[in-house]
Amino acid sequence: MFTSMSNADSMKQGICIYNKAKEYKVKIIRWDVLYGTGDFEDPEEIRDDKFTECYYVLYEDLTREGVFNVRDGGYLSLEEAVSSIEAIHEVKWV
Repeated sequence: MFTSMSNADSMKQGICIYNKAKEYKVKIIRWDVLYGTGDFEDPEEIRDDKFTECYYVLYEDLTREGVFNVRDGGYLSLEEAVSSIEAIHEVKWV
């Protein structure tokens, strides 16, 4: 289930290009819950949610401008979140 993060602090924003043709927005937000997997077979340290400052990457929907419905992360630093995005996407930070 996708948790609404619309009230989160946006720390960094950028533009990515999909298939060399379609631009879409990306933003890194600060959040106070590091979500666990919820899988009972996983070790407790990754299974359970933790209340701590962390960062998530939100991607804009390719067909609906302004709708951020894809989330990545649970990064413990802003630098880690930026590195993760830049490793797989070309980003112009704005």
